Amino acid sequence: MIKLGVFGLGRGMYYLQQAENAGAQITAICDMDPKKLEDAKKYLAPGGVACTDFEEFLKADMDGAVLCNYYCEHAYFATRCMEKGIAVLSETASNVTMAQGVALCRAKEKTGAVYMLAENYPFMRSNLELKRLYDEGSLGRILYAEGEYNHPASPHDLNAITPFPGHWRAHLPRTYYCTHSLAPIMYMTGGIPTTVTAKAVFAPEVNRGTARLNSDVAAIMLCDMNDGSLTRITGCSAFGGHGLYYRLSCLKGTAETLRNDMEHVLVRYNEWEKPEGAETTQVYETKWEALGDIAEKAGHGGGDFWVLWHFVQCLEKNEEPFFDVYRSVAMASVGILGWRSILEGGVSYRIPDFRNEEDRKQWENDELSPFPDKDGKVTLPCCSQPYQYTEEDLKAAEADWAKCK
Repeated sequence: MIKLGVFGLGRGMYYLQQAENAGAQITAICDMDPKKLEDAKKYLAPGGVACTDFEEFLKADMDGAVLCNYYCEHAYFATRCMEKGIAVLSETASNVTMAQGVALCRAKEKTGAVYMLAENYPFMRSNLELKRLYDEGSLGRILYAEGEYNHPASPHDLNAITPFPGHWRAHLPRTYYCTHSLAPIMYMTGGIPTTVTAKAVFAPEVNRGTARLNSDVAAIMLCDMNDGSLTRITGCSAFGGHGLYYRLSCLKGTAETLRNDMEHVLVRYNEWEKPEGAETTQVYETKWEALGDIAEKAGHGGGDFWVLWHFVQCLEKNEEPFFDVYRSVAMASVGILGWRSILEGGVSYRIPDFRNEEDRKQWENDELSPFPDKDGKVTLPCCSQPYQYTEEDLKAAEADWAKCK
């Protein structure tokens, strides 16, 4: 069996639970919290390593490492794993600076290790059905696509996941967490973003009662794709009313999910171009093509299982994943450069071709970041307009933090 280690046992617990279903065994776990380590030991194979130090984690016997540490700290740990010949499955964004993206691509090419982004939203039932419809060709060529990830939360819930003012969630611009919006479109169509233009919606009300500084409610981004289509995404928005939505508008027809319903799809064809025997308009419930009994019980609409399953398959077959290092860094760049587009009034940024060394050289020293360094300093603002939480906001946050302990 493929041997996996899991670094970070908050989100990482979901992968531990799916390892056996995906055909892997857990031979190493690592987290700074002794209680999380103790709780996770039941998933360890005999002789497995449980540790609090990453360097000790790297010495364990494993084929691949699942990185579930802080959002803004993945690139360094991914590079260290690849340098040790360990394949990488990396949560959230691959990199948070352009220089990190360049370094990741070079590390992948130097070491030959498999790199995969653990983006789970493409593998929800309805999104897989949109991919199937597009692949069969009945919709025709993609012209325009939409991806929306809308996740509002109460002040109490925001404080629970943002446990101190310098936490990465307090500084996360709305563009950066764009993979849930963009990755499903890329997976469905095979397209890669080539430019990004963005605008933000400022709404300081969303952070009242918290110590968060990122008080935009959404970032609306337009991406030119290398297949000639245009894609609109929201990043991680927080409009009233939670929901997901994806749409493929093509030459012959349009296929889309239903808002906040990831089990059904709506398909509409031009009357004169619909497939033989098909209805012009139809709504139907989607079905799993395989392993549905396992996927149905996994988190994120089955995506938590399928991500790990695909990673294990890549290691067993020595194949590159769809969300390889180049697509992963391109997606991260949409978030990074989309944010600069917002800060500069909506100018358009070209997404580098990260397979091209000349493109990479232009960004290899760009370390601009909205996330605090070890001294608490940032080199980019995290909000489109000046914003600072009040003393009352901080007191409310501190009261929630005390309840969460």
